[in-house]
Amino acid sequence: MAPRTNQKNRTREALLSAARELMSEGENVTLARVAERAKTGRATVYRYFSDPNVLALDATLDIEVTPTAGLLEGLEDVRSRVHAVARYYLDFSREHEAYFRQFLAESLKASLQDGTVKMRGARRVIAFGEALEPVRRSMKRSDYEDLTLRLAMTTGMEQFVILEDILRVDQQKGYRLQEGLVDALLDQYLPNV
Repeated sequence: MAPRTNQKNRTREALLSAARELMSEGENVTLARVAERAKTGRATVYRYFSDPNVLALDATLDIEVTPTAGLLEGLEDVRSRVHAVARYYLDFSREHEAYFRQFLAESLKASLQDGTVKMRGARRVIAFGEALEPVRRSMKRSDYEDLTLRLAMTTGMEQFVILEDILRVDQQKGYRLQEGLVDALLDQYLPNV
Protein backbone atom coordinates (compact mmCIF):
# COMPACT_ATOMS: atom_id res chain seq x y z
CA MET A 1 0.00 0.00 0.00
CA ALA A 2 1.27 3.48 -0.87
CA PRO A 3 2.80 5.60 1.94
CA ARG A 4 0.17 8.33 1.37
CA THR A 5 -2.63 5.77 1.79
CA ASN A 6 -1.00 4.46 4.96
CA GLN A 7 -0.81 7.99 6.38
CA LYS A 8 -4.47 8.63 5.51
CA ASN A 9 -5.45 5.38 7.23
CA ARG A 10 -3.45 6.32 10.35
CA THR A 11 -5.05 9.77 10.46
CA ARG A 12 -8.50 8.29 9.98
CA GLU A 13 -7.89 5.73 12.74
CA ALA A 14 -6.71 8.49 15.10
CA LEU A 15 -9.95 10.38 14.44
CA LEU A 16 -12.06 7.27 15.02
CA SER A 17 -10.16 6.52 18.21
CA ALA A 18 -10.77 10.06 19.46
CA ALA A 19 -14.49 9.71 18.69
CA ARG A 20 -14.65 6.37 20.54
CA GLU A 21 -12.95 7.91 23.57
CA LEU A 22 -15.49 10.73 23.62
CA MET A 23 -18.39 8.27 23.31
CA SER A 24 -17.00 6.07 26.08
CA GLU A 25 -16.90 9.15 28.33
CA GLY A 26 -20.51 9.99 27.48
CA GLU A 27 -19.49 13.10 25.55
CA ASN A 28 -21.13 14.32 22.36
CA VAL A 29 -19.09 13.66 19.24
CA THR A 30 -18.47 16.96 17.50
CA LEU A 31 -15.86 17.70 14.87
CA ALA A 32 -14.25 20.29 17.17
CA ARG A 33 -13.99 17.86 20.11
CA VAL A 34 -12.59 15.10 17.90
CA ALA A 35 -9.99 17.51 16.49
CA GLU A 36 -8.97 18.56 19.97
CA ARG A 37 -8.79 14.97 21.24
CA ALA A 38 -6.84 13.75 18.18
CA LYS A 39 -4.54 16.77 18.40
CA THR A 40 -5.26 17.84 14.85
CA GLY A 41 -7.02 20.69 13.12
CA ARG A 42 -10.72 20.92 12.46
CA ALA A 43 -10.01 21.09 8.73
CA THR A 44 -8.34 17.68 8.91
CA VAL A 45 -11.35 16.17 10.66
CA TYR A 46 -13.66 17.78 8.12
CA ARG A 47 -11.67 16.30 5.19
CA TYR A 48 -12.42 12.83 6.54
CA PHE A 49 -15.82 13.36 8.15
CA SER A 50 -17.96 16.39 7.35
CA ASP A 51 -20.78 15.10 9.52
CA PRO A 52 -20.31 14.14 13.18
CA ASN A 53 -23.12 11.55 12.86
CA VAL A 54 -21.18 9.69 10.17
CA LEU A 55 -18.05 9.87 12.31
CA ALA A 56 -19.86 8.48 15.35
CA LEU A 57 -21.46 5.68 13.32
CA ASP A 58 -18.15 4.71 11.74
CA ALA A 59 -16.40 4.77 15.11
CA THR A 60 -19.08 2.49 16.53
CA LEU A 61 -18.76 -0.01 13.69
CA ASP A 62 -14.98 0.11 13.82
CA ILE A 63 -14.96 -1.13 17.42
CA GLU A 64 -16.39 -4.51 16.53
CA VAL A 65 -14.16 -5.48 13.62
CA THR A 66 -12.10 -8.60 14.25
CA PRO A 67 -8.42 -7.93 13.55
CA THR A 68 -7.33 -9.50 10.28
CA ALA A 69 -4.61 -11.48 12.03
CA GLY A 70 -7.36 -13.28 13.96
CA LEU A 71 -9.24 -14.06 10.75
CA LEU A 72 -6.10 -15.50 9.14
CA GLU A 73 -4.80 -17.41 12.14
CA GLY A 74 -3.71 -20.90 11.09
CA LEU A 75 -4.45 -20.30 7.40
CA GLU A 76 -1.38 -20.70 5.20
CA ASP A 77 -3.08 -21.21 1.83
CA VAL A 78 -3.63 -17.84 0.13
CA ARG A 79 -6.96 -18.89 -1.38
CA SER A 80 -8.27 -19.88 2.06
CA ARG A 81 -6.98 -16.62 3.54
CA VAL A 82 -8.72 -14.53 0.88
CA HIS A 83 -11.99 -16.46 1.22
CA ALA A 84 -11.88 -16.03 5.01
CA VAL A 85 -11.65 -12.24 4.63
CA ALA A 86 -14.39 -12.11 1.98
CA ARG A 87 -16.80 -14.22 4.03
CA TYR A 88 -16.05 -12.30 7.22
CA TYR A 89 -16.92 -8.90 5.75
CA LEU A 90 -20.09 -10.21 4.14
CA ASP A 91 -21.17 -11.82 7.43
CA PHE A 92 -20.15 -8.69 9.37
CA SER A 93 -22.44 -6.65 7.13
CA ARG A 94 -25.28 -9.10 7.69
CA GLU A 95 -24.79 -9.11 11.48
CA HIS A 96 -24.70 -5.32 11.68
CA GLU A 97 -27.14 -4.60 8.88
CA ALA A 98 -29.06 -1.84 10.67
CA TYR A 99 -25.90 0.07 11.59
CA PHE A 100 -24.47 -0.27 8.11
CA ARG A 101 -27.66 0.82 6.40
CA GLN A 102 -27.78 3.86 8.68
CA PHE A 103 -24.08 4.49 8.03
CA LEU A 104 -24.59 4.30 4.25
CA ALA A 105 -27.57 6.64 4.46
CA GLU A 106 -25.64 9.18 6.54
CA SER A 107 -22.59 8.91 4.26
CA LEU A 108 -24.68 9.48 1.16
CA LYS A 109 -26.53 12.36 2.79
CA ALA A 110 -23.25 13.99 3.84
CA SER A 111 -21.76 13.60 0.35
CA LEU A 112 -24.86 15.18 -1.22
CA GLN A 113 -24.63 18.17 1.12
CA ASP A 114 -21.11 19.18 0.17
CA GLY A 115 -20.61 17.36 -3.14
CA THR A 116 -17.67 15.26 -2.02
CA VAL A 117 -17.35 11.65 -0.99
CA LYS A 118 -15.46 11.26 2.25
CA MET A 119 -12.87 8.53 2.72
CA ARG A 120 -14.25 5.46 4.40
CA GLY A 121 -12.33 2.93 6.39
CA ALA A 122 -10.98 0.77 3.58
CA ARG A 123 -10.74 -2.03 6.14
CA ARG A 124 -11.49 -4.59 3.45
CA VAL A 125 -8.64 -3.33 1.26
CA ILE A 126 -6.20 -3.57 4.15
CA ALA A 127 -7.51 -7.02 5.16
CA PHE A 128 -7.19 -8.41 1.64
CA GLY A 129 -3.69 -6.98 1.45
CA GLU A 130 -2.80 -8.94 4.57
CA ALA A 131 -4.43 -12.08 3.19
CA LEU A 132 -2.31 -11.78 0.03
CA GLU A 133 0.91 -11.05 1.92
CA PRO A 134 2.43 -14.53 1.28
CA VAL A 135 2.38 -13.89 -2.50
CA ARG A 136 2.89 -10.11 -2.54
CA ARG A 137 6.58 -10.24 -3.43
CA SER A 138 5.98 -12.67 -6.28
CA MET A 139 3.46 -10.33 -7.94
CA LYS A 140 3.93 -7.15 -9.92
CA ARG A 141 3.04 -4.25 -7.66
CA SER A 142 0.28 -3.07 -9.99
CA ASP A 143 -1.25 -6.57 -10.11
CA TYR A 144 -1.10 -6.85 -6.32
CA GLU A 145 -2.81 -3.48 -5.89
CA ASP A 146 -5.45 -4.23 -8.55
CA LEU A 147 -6.22 -7.65 -7.09
CA THR A 148 -6.53 -6.21 -3.59
CA LEU A 149 -8.96 -3.54 -4.77
CA ARG A 150 -10.98 -5.95 -6.88
CA LEU A 151 -11.28 -8.40 -4.01
CA ALA A 152 -12.52 -5.57 -1.80
CA MET A 153 -15.32 -5.08 -4.34
CA THR A 154 -16.60 -8.64 -3.70
CA THR A 155 -17.70 -8.14 -0.12
CA GLY A 156 -19.07 -5.72 2.46
CA MET A 157 -22.30 -3.83 2.89
CA GLU A 158 -22.61 -2.80 -0.73
CA GLN A 159 -22.45 -6.44 -1.83
CA PHE A 160 -24.84 -7.44 0.94
CA VAL A 161 -27.34 -4.88 -0.36
CA ILE A 162 -26.94 -6.26 -3.89
CA LEU A 163 -27.46 -9.84 -2.72
CA GLU A 164 -30.40 -9.04 -0.42
CA ASP A 165 -32.20 -6.12 -2.04
CA ILE A 166 -31.50 -6.52 -5.74
CA LEU A 167 -30.79 -10.20 -6.37
CA ARG A 168 -32.95 -11.39 -3.44
CA VAL A 169 -30.93 -14.55 -2.92
CA ASP A 170 -30.71 -16.54 0.30
CA GLN A 171 -27.56 -16.58 2.42
CA GLN A 172 -26.16 -19.84 1.01
CA LYS A 173 -26.59 -18.74 -2.60
CA GLY A 174 -25.00 -15.42 -1.67
CA TYR A 175 -21.96 -17.25 -0.32
CA ARG A 176 -21.75 -19.36 -3.47
CA LEU A 177 -21.94 -16.30 -5.72
CA GLN A 178 -19.31 -14.47 -3.70
CA GLU A 179 -16.97 -17.48 -3.68
CA GLY A 180 -17.24 -17.72 -7.47
CA LEU A 181 -16.25 -14.07 -7.89
CA VAL A 182 -13.32 -14.43 -5.49
CA ASP A 183 -12.11 -17.61 -7.21
CA ALA A 184 -12.37 -16.00 -10.65
CA LEU A 185 -10.17 -13.11 -9.49
CA LEU A 186 -7.64 -15.43 -7.87
CA ASP A 187 -7.56 -17.62 -10.99
CA GLN A 188 -6.89 -14.57 -13.13
CA TYR A 189 -4.08 -13.11 -11.01
CA LEU A 190 -2.75 -16.21 -9.26
CA PRO A 191 -3.54 -19.21 -11.46
CA ASN A 192 -1.13 -21.47 -9.54
CA VAL A 193 -2.57 -20.71 -6.10
